[in-house]
Amino acid sequence: MNPFTIRATPTAIDLNGLARFGAILLQLGAITVILRQFEIENNAFREVAVLAFAGFAVHYFLPQRFRLPFFAGLSVVAVLFVFGLADGAWLLGFGLLLLGICHLPFSLWLRIGLLVGAGLFAAAARIEWIPGPWSQAIWPILASMFMFRLIVYLYDMRQEKASFARSVSYFFMLPNVCFPMFPVVDYKGFRRSYYDIDEHRIYQIGVDWMVRGILHLILYRIIYYYWTIGPAEVIDPDTLTQYLVTNFLLYLRISGDFHLITGMLHLFGFNLTPTHHHYCLSSSFTDFWRRINIYWKDFMMKIFYYPLFFKLRRYGDVPAIVVATVIVFLLTWLLHSYQWFWLRGDFPIIWQDGIFWMTLALLVVVGALREFRRGRARTLGTTQETLDDKIKRGLRTVALFFAICILWSVWTSESLAQWSSIWNFFWQGIPSSGSAVPTLFLAVAAMIFVAAILFGRESAVEKRLSLGGLFPGKDVSVARSTVETIILLGVIAPIGLPQVYGNFGADIANVVVSLRHSGLSRADAAALERGYYEGLTRVNRFNSQLWEIYMNRPNGGWLEVRGSGLTRLRDDFLQTELAKGFRSITKHGAIQTNRWGMRDQDYAQTPPPGTLRGVVLGYSTVMGWGVEQGETFEAVVEARVSRRLAELAAGGFELMNLSVPGYRPPQQVMALEEALKFSPHIVFYTAAGREQWNTISFLADILAEGVEIPYPELKQIVAEAGVSPGMSRPDILQRLKPYDETLLAWVYGRIERLCAADGMRQVWIYLPPLFPTRGEPEERGRARELAEAAGFEIIDLTGAFDGIDVDTLVLEEWDRHPNARAHEIIAGRIYEAMQARPESFSLPAL
Repeated sequence: MNPFTIRATPTAIDLNGLARFGAILLQLGAITVILRQFEIENNAFREVAVLAFAGFAVHYFLPQRFRLPFFAGLSVVAVLFVFGLADGAWLLGFGLLLLGICHLPFSLWLRIGLLVGAGLFAAAARIEWIPGPWSQAIWPILASMFMFRLIVYLYDMRQEKASFARSVSYFFMLPNVCFPMFPVVDYKGFRRSYYDIDEHRIYQIGVDWMVRGILHLILYRIIYYYWTIGPAEVIDPDTLTQYLVTNFLLYLRISGDFHLITGMLHLFGFNLTPTHHHYCLSSSFTDFWRRINIYWKDFMMKIFYYPLFFKLRRYGDVPAIVVATVIVFLLTWLLHSYQWFWLRGDFPIIWQDGIFWMTLALLVVVGALREFRRGRARTLGTTQETLDDKIKRGLRTVALFFAICILWSVWTSESLAQWSSIWNFFWQGIPSSGSAVPTLFLAVAAMIFVAAILFGRESAVEKRLSLGGLFPGKDVSVARSTVETIILLGVIAPIGLPQVYGNFGADIANVVVSLRHSGLSRADAAALERGYYEGLTRVNRFNSQLWEIYMNRPNGGWLEVRGSGLTRLRDDFLQTELAKGFRSITKHGAIQTNRWGMRDQDYAQTPPPGTLRGVVLGYSTVMGWGVEQGETFEAVVEARVSRRLAELAAGGFELMNLSVPGYRPPQQVMALEEALKFSPHIVFYTAAGREQWNTISFLADILAEGVEIPYPELKQIVAEAGVSPGMSRPDILQRLKPYDETLLAWVYGRIERLCAADGMRQVWIYLPPLFPTRGEPEERGRARELAEAAGFEIIDLTGAFDGIDVDTLVLEEWDRHPNARAHEIIAGRIYEAMQARPESFSLPAL
């Protein structure tokens, strides 16, 4: 039987078929529960998954001739469902226009020219040179549907025709509407794999792959949330290993998504080949190229490599291999930047990208030439390996894994200086609390070695089987695969229930809770802070939560600090301040400053008689980023206390907001010194999460720029850390990291001394982040201890948002500053603390 023959659907479904269908539905029901419990991917995907699973139940009973049109129609419905009628119609209209151009009765080159013209129009609309009634959100999805698949489609259509239903199915295929990064499905494979084996086997393979994708995404969250660290935290061999390995393993986000996507397509009869295969167990660079993102490799080989190779072959096989491979990787670099353009609206050409792709090209060329000269064994697993062969392959795999991790770290670094800083401990005396023995390196190497021997044989990649079961590489029966998957789903689904994980103890329960929601790692939380305050634009870690936030952020229409006129630069330690008399109307309302450069009402320099005056030191949240002038928690607290004192005839109360976007702990010292002219009686210091990190981050910034530190005690601590002029920011961060608590203690101590000298009280207010990161409780606890040691009154608002959906407390998905509702909650908690201990704030009983 021809394996590509479409199997006819029987006119009557036997009991065995119904049983298999029921088992598939049972598994899909469990997958639906898990998707929701663990918030797998975005909400749109979870809703489309329900649509797809319901569609599968109908599709299963349709005659064969109606199945493809049904899938095409369901894909169109998904577009309208996710984008709405108006934007969905625009997306479908643009897509059908491109598809129509492909079938015009013109020459190939004329059609290509028309497609290029249509693409230029779309690009101009993407960067808003051409305004229109459509949402900007349609362009990343439209591009993911057409930017590469159009090339494949035109290439394959030279030799075969396509029905309208098949073409619509290929370009608008159901899950694509939720994923701006989508595998480059080959058109010929898409057509030929359609029901090429037993339908129940195809469906079960799809379920298995979706479960595999869920496991990848949960593992990704564990690694991302608990194990990733920033470059500044690399101070010994173990932290270096942790940084390199976890950075590479974040690719699980992409492999997980691709398994979900292709698994869902299996439910509608498309028996596609695997998108990845044990890429961590590659034994050579050519093997790695074959295993990771297989669809991309197949696309580049089909469209570019083979045509180039056969054209150049007259000059010899070796020159043809070298030139064709280098061009393929150069084009891969450029096409990734092209893809980024549709995602974010710019076309980055960055050294790190070039180094990654060109180095990988060189290494793959060397491997390809080595295979060409020695001949590649195409045994497909039929020969037996000796123990010596297995050991050698295991050692090669370990070496290749760490080489890829190093190369990957270059690609994902913010700068080459940052990347080079992770190696500093080898030749510089950076303090380390770890062991000189690379225990983590040895442990990872041992795991990779064992896994390579058991599962990593390269020949398995070439079998191109219809893989089933929970373990890729095993061709198991449908019955066994079904049983294995049902058992696994039966274990995973209950874990997400509070009634279950609540019985495992607080530590395990907290881990499960963190895995049920997508949050930011500590490293990405720091990058996001820098993004708000320093205009960070390079967010190329496409497999992180931070990338997702930046991808959804609009190019304009929200208040930016730089270039807005809100802040003014200074050439001293303070660096910036708010402009005086500034006013602007933003998406979130008016923002204005008074004659003193505060976002607050106007005040006299000296407080009126009988008035208690306080000053608030803080950052963008405290200033009231994104909320109206009178909606900041500072303004609400001031109003409530003033009203209560008026009722008691107990004097007045003023609270001056000295907060500036981007201020970090050391800047608050100088801000307070300059605020002493207002004769305050009480100082409210607001602490954000990551107080220690924000302290050293600011110092690294100014030291790298050569700014003079005006405080001798602070300069002495910096000198003890080994920081010298001319060091880069990443180098300085690494040296300051072991001194982060010492430096923060200096900040708190300096504020306490200023307050004591002027008879002021000092209060430390902790504002918990709406989206806590790993390590936040420990960092907050230690910062609180330092504040208590410095004599601060403490208002710790930890838990203020418990039981509230935090998505209702933020400005936007891409801007996680608290909105007016969150400010009201914060103000209420602070007022309650002042009511409970009025004497601590020099107030009568409230």
